[in-house]
Amino acid sequence: MVADDPDCKIELKTFHGNIINNHDHLKKEQDNYEDIPVIRKIDNSIVQRNYLQIKQDVQDIIQSEMEMVLGDPGLGHWVIKKLT
Repeated sequence: MVADDPDCKIELKTFHGNIINNHDHLKKEQDNYEDIPVIRKIDNSIVQRNYLQIKQDVQDIIQSEMEMVLGDPGLGHWVIKKLT
């Protein structure tokens, strides 16, 4: 399979689809784009704090669910215990 660009057509390819773009219209549309407004500033410390909080929340959920599964005789057989 080969690819081509709009200026250089390749006759021998595995598909025969063409994408037709109106470049003038696309340029006008892009010129009318507006920047996304800043809602609040975020720095690395905020991202790191959120990451650590989410990581802790996931660990808490796993611990809670493991305790629930191990405490239920009907579900305890699904847990694989490592031998040390």
